[in-house]
Order: sequence, then structure tokens, then C-alpha cells
Amino acid sequence: MADVLHHLRYALRIALKTPGVSSLAILALAIGIGANTAIFSLANAAFFRPFPYPHADRLAFLWQSNERTGEVEGRVSYPNYADWRAQSQSFEDLAFFTSGKSVFAGVGDPERIMGTLVSSNFFSVMGVSPMSGRVFSSDEQRSGHANVIVISYKLWQSRFGADPHVIGRTVDFGQDHNTIIGVMPPGFSFPNEADLWIPRIVSEFMQKKARQYPNLQVVGRLKPGTSWRQAQTEMDTIGKRLAQEYPAIDGGVGVRIVPLREQFSGKVRQGLILLWCAISGVLLIACLNAANLIVARAAGRQKEIAIRLSLGASRGKILKQLLYESLVLAFAGAGAGLLLASTIVSLAGRLNPEIAKLSGSIFDLRVLAYTLALTLLTALVCGVLPSLSFSRLELNHSLKNSSAGGVAPSTQAMRGVLIVAEVSLAFVLLVGSGLLVRSLWKIFAVSPGFDAGHALTLHVYWPNAPVNSTANQQRNAAFNDLIERLRALPGVTSVGATSNVLFPGEVYKVPFVTDNQSAESPGQRPFLPHGEATPGYFRAMGIPLLRGRFFEERDSAPAAQASSIAGTATEPVAIINETMARHYWPESDPIGHKFRFDDPNFKSPWFTIVGVVGDVRQEGLEKSAGLMAYLPSSGDWGNDLVIRSTNDPGLLASAMREQIRAVDKNLALDNMRTISDLLSQHELQRQFNTLLLGGLASIALLLAALGIYGSVSYWVKQRTREIGIRMALGAQRTDIFEMVVGRGMALILLGLGFGLVGALAATRLMSSLLYNVSPSDPVTFIAIALLLALVALLACYSPARRAIKIDPLEALRYE
Repeated sequence: MADVLHHLRYALRIALKTPGVSSLAILALAIGIGANTAIFSLANAAFFRPFPYPHADRLAFLWQSNERTGEVEGRVSYPNYADWRAQSQSFEDLAFFTSGKSVFAGVGDPERIMGTLVSSNFFSVMGVSPMSGRVFSSDEQRSGHANVIVISYKLWQSRFGADPHVIGRTVDFGQDHNTIIGVMPPGFSFPNEADLWIPRIVSEFMQKKARQYPNLQVVGRLKPGTSWRQAQTEMDTIGKRLAQEYPAIDGGVGVRIVPLREQFSGKVRQGLILLWCAISGVLLIACLNAANLIVARAAGRQKEIAIRLSLGASRGKILKQLLYESLVLAFAGAGAGLLLASTIVSLAGRLNPEIAKLSGSIFDLRVLAYTLALTLLTALVCGVLPSLSFSRLELNHSLKNSSAGGVAPSTQAMRGVLIVAEVSLAFVLLVGSGLLVRSLWKIFAVSPGFDAGHALTLHVYWPNAPVNSTANQQRNAAFNDLIERLRALPGVTSVGATSNVLFPGEVYKVPFVTDNQSAESPGQRPFLPHGEATPGYFRAMGIPLLRGRFFEERDSAPAAQASSIAGTATEPVAIINETMARHYWPESDPIGHKFRFDDPNFKSPWFTIVGVVGDVRQEGLEKSAGLMAYLPSSGDWGNDLVIRSTNDPGLLASAMREQIRAVDKNLALDNMRTISDLLSQHELQRQFNTLLLGGLASIALLLAALGIYGSVSYWVKQRTREIGIRMALGAQRTDIFEMVVGRGMALILLGLGFGLVGALAATRLMSSLLYNVSPSDPVTFIAIALLLALVALLACYSPARRAIKIDPLEALRYE
């Protein structure tokens, strides 16, 4: 212990004796360790933190894949779910659920919250029991039973004040009155932060005729001792069996098993892996930077080390001392790094809601252990690298050299190698960041098919709306009144509504047939995504009309289309997008042509096409527009309103709320936001990855610049006497300037050469994250090379300026 304390005291004295070098080394290590700890804390939450379910490692989602549509995580029809459950031997049990928001009323103000329709065995599959009350019985999944509901612990506290007598109370959710029968324990909110659960009624239609209507999500619990590979093999066999039995519907349909953790971390997994690789590069640059500074400092102690060796000190003892010195710097950097890590996680949570869900306590034992291991590894790297430069120290050369400026060739070579490595790694990170920036720029340069400026959207919903023709008429009249009230607000130019404004989790798709389509088997017909829209929707969204007309008030809504066949309403009409028109009527005008939905269970009318509108990238800017049809809106249960104004639509929020309350005080609304925000939010993950990688690349650039500056500055300091001699012998200031800058830039160019090779290899691994940009994009590579060269030149400039200001007389007296 006395020996340890002696080495630590000496290491502290050395650190304090050279505060500039020590501060730069600590700053570099704090950035590297802090950023690495921040990313690991998020990865820890995404990949390692336990779920609040027993044996969660045996839970998985089961998705339906479809070769025809290209879906890999499609929803499942009830008959397929029932067959999977009956035939599978790898799972203890399978359960299904569907989630969605609806209006919760009966306690406080009406509010749209997340509810989940589940099978009666859902909670047993999840392995969770209620905190109070009970869960659903199998009888409650059949028609004719009383409506029951299980609420979350969070809802029990927020809306019921943790009332211990809540069991038996009646509340409204959607169009039903429900009796509370149970409260789930704290932490359980599966899936998607659900607030309540309701048993899904399994009708006769679902059991016998709904195989071609996949609308369920399935979760299963694997049997102990069964591997995921075995389960996947068995489900593949079951999928092939169903495809043979029902070729028209299940042909090309398979089963994909996704473990629970992989499913929940999927949205951030790719980004975190990318960032973890990048942050490892930043840490390595920080270590190289600190090692370079330590080598530079140790070069000034070359004579001291030579004297200690000549007096009998072993090289092992010298190495030990250098390791202690790097250990002091590493722990100082780790302390500052933990503070930086906390700040990074907090900022990341504000930028990305998915990250905010992961950012729990950063200082758990696993994160602290990782930081400690990282600090020790960093100290080892920073200590060993400098020691290598003295492993072949020539004692005679060092002892005979009376100047502090005499630096051994091995030391000079080591510092050069470190600078080259820093520049190479910084170049790789900067190129990766540049490619993502170029990709994001190209995405936002894509026209979405609508005008996102000066438009706002919000969702409105009628709670407890009875299902009958009189109520529908009253509701539609109130909805039309609301649209007129909003249209009358100052600055509003158009108001419309749709069943789903943009970027839904899924668009409702049904097989369809056109009036000029060749006969095909039902299972081979294409699927047509479609939605509802009011006459003012297209103008409010700024979607251009290419042919025909928009909807008019006289056009029949889907609710009236069944009766339109008997002639009691106008002819059913539809508007299609340009892609559908070009695909099915390439040589003729689609106006006047017809299509119908290929539904064997319902009588679908023929819809007459009255208009063609521009393509809207409904599923994201990076995805090409597919087929899309719009039907007149019924406005039955809820709609996304779109309001366009001449000014900032956000200024109308208060006035819009007043008009909504004037129409119906129980009318619920949420998701009020501008279309621009909605568009930006859809690309949030890509923006987040680009921003963070760009930040890490900027840090790498800063560290490289600091390393270059520190190394060149120390090189100038070590050669003060040599520079003085050169100037005394007639060297011009420009010669000295070129010598200093030339030495630094030679190392930079060498680093760029190695970095180019590394970047060409590394960027191919991120090709899936790029949009319309080649991984070897020459514009990005050239721009980054010029940027790095410019920064390096600026880093060399200040030391070079100091060098030319050296007084030869003072330099000659320098020792």
C-alpha cells in the first residue's frame, strides 16, 4: 500500500506540474468515457434491463409474413391464430390482442386513452396476476355477456385516486358501459403503455369466415427447454400446412417469431448499435489523444527516465509509474465523464420519445461496472502506448544530450503513429455522419405530395355514440356544423377530415378488382389501401387534383353505400391516386371507370372514379407512394381534422377548442399538432441517429484537432533550441513556419490515406440507413477530407505562429 501511495503521489505531482497537458488529456478522456457510458446506459435499458413479467425471455411476438405483399410483421387473422394455437407444441400457450385509443368517460373529463382488446388467456400467457380483483374468464369472450374491464395501476391512481373500492364501478370506454373487475400491478402496461384491457368478443364470423382479415397481434410463451430455432421450425411447418389447406388466402403466408426484447428494442436497436460503434471510435480517439499528450510530456522527461534507469531502476518500475500517471488521468476523466453521460442521456430523451422510455437511472450497478472497466482499460491503453516509446531508450544518447529538446527517434515515431491513427478514425466517423446528413437532406427534399405549411391536424371523437341510423344522422349533422364553425374562424382557408391523416401504423387494405381487370382467383388479387375523406380534405392538405373533381356534399358516404345498390342514395364514388391510375388505366382516362372490393362476406358496390389526385407518400418520405383510394367520409366514430390557415395555425388552437366545445361539450380531442411537426416526427429516428452520429463525429474532429494542436505545440516547445539555432544560422520565419506546418500536415495526409480505406469498408455496413446516397459517395468523401485538412491546418497554425516568434538569443540559452 505504501508503494501504491508513493506512485499515486508522484503521478499527481507530475499531473499538476504540467496542468495544460493534464487538462487536455482529462478533457479528451471525459468526452470519450462519458459518451460511451451514455450510449451503454441506453443499450443496457434496451437489451439487458429485465421486463416486469416472469420469465420474459420466453415471451415472443408471432407475426404473419406474406410473400405477395412483402410484409414481414403482418397481423394475424383469428382462424390462423386458432390453428397456430391448436397445432403448436413449442409454446405453452398463445394469446391475441389489438390496441387503440378511445374515449374514457365516467370519471372526470372525457379523455382518449390507450385500450387493448385481449383474449381471455392473455394475462396467463404474460404470467401476470391482478393486484386486486380478477381477470377475464373464457365465457366473457363470448357475445351476450356483460361488458367487463381491467384497468392499469397508473389509471387506478390518476383517475380513481387509488380507491380501494374501485372493483364493481362502471365506466364508459368507446361506445360501451363497462364494469371494472380488476386492477393490474404497478409496471404492467403491455403493450404500448396500455391503460386498460377489455375481452375481445369472438363472433361466429371471426371463427369461420375471417381468415382473410388479419387484424390481431399474437404473443406466446415458449415452453421451458425449447429453443427459438425449434419453435421457428415448427411454426414454418404449420404455415406451410395452412398454405396447402387454404391456398387462396394463406398461399405465400408464413410465420415469423420475434422475441419480446428484440421486438421492443427494434426501433432503437439499429441506431444504438450504430452509435455504440461510433462511440467506441470516439473513445479510441480520446485514448490516442491522451496517450499522445502523455508521450509528449514523457518526451520532456526522457533524460530523467534515462538517469533513473542508469541508477538501477527496472524498466518494469518505469512502466508501472507511467501506468499510475495514466490511471490518475483516467479516473479524473471518468468522474467528469459520468456527469457528461447524465447530460447526454437527458438531452437524448428530450429529442427522441423512444429513447426517453429507456433513460431510467443511469447509475445502476451494470453501468457503473462498465464505466469502471472502461476506465481501467483506458488507463492501460494510455499507459502502455507511451511506455513503448521508451522500451528501446538508448541511455548513452539520452545522458549525453544536455538539451531537453533531444527526443529519441522511437518517441517521435510513436507520436506520429498516434496522430495518424486519430486522424484516420476521425475521418471514418465524419464520413459516416456526412453520409447520414446527405441522406436526410435528400429525404426532406422529396415532395410528400401535399403542402405541409400552415396546416394543423387534430383528432375528434364522439364518446358513447350509439350505433343506429338516427344517432348517425345527428352525429354527422354535428360534425358538419363543427366543420362550418372552424371554417368561419379568422384566417382559415379550408377544413377537411379523414379517417387517418398521415403515417398510420397500418392502412386498411382489402383485395379489390377493377372493371378492366382480368379474372383472378380471390387469393391472388392485389390489396388496395383506402381511407375516408370529406370534400374539403384535399384542399386542406394541399393535395393537387390532376383529373376530374373532388368530393361534393351529394356524394354518398360508405355508411350509405350498401343502400345505394337499391337506388336509395347517389352512386358510390371514389378518388384514386396517380399511381393507381397509371397502373390500371395507363392508356385511358380513369374517370368513369369502376372498382369494387373483393369481399366474399359483404356485398361491395362498384365505386365510380370521379377524380385523380397526386400521390401522397402515406408511409414515409423514403417509401414510394403505392396504390391509394379515398372514399367519402361517414364521420361515424372519429376523424382527423385538417385545418389550413393563412397564418400560423397554432395560434388558432384556443379558438378551435371553443368551437369544438360549443358543438358538443363531451367531444374528445387530442393529437393537435401541425402537419410539419407530424412530417418531422415520422423521420424522428433517422434525424436522431444523424444528429447523434454527427455530434460524435464533431467530438472526434475536436479531439483530433486537440491532439494535433497539443502534439505540434509540444513538438515546437521541445525544439525551441533547435529552432533558435536555425534562425541564428539564417533560416527565415517562413522556413520555420513551413517546417512546423509541413510536419503536421504530412501526418494528416497519411492519416487521411488510411482513413479512406477504413471509411470505404465501414460505410458499406450502414448502407441500409442511407437513402438515395451511395456508401462511397465521392462528394461526401472529398468534402470531409477537405474539412479535416482545414481543421488540421488551423490546429498547426497557432504553434507555427509561436515558433516564428521565438527569439534566437533566448532560444540559445534555453535548457
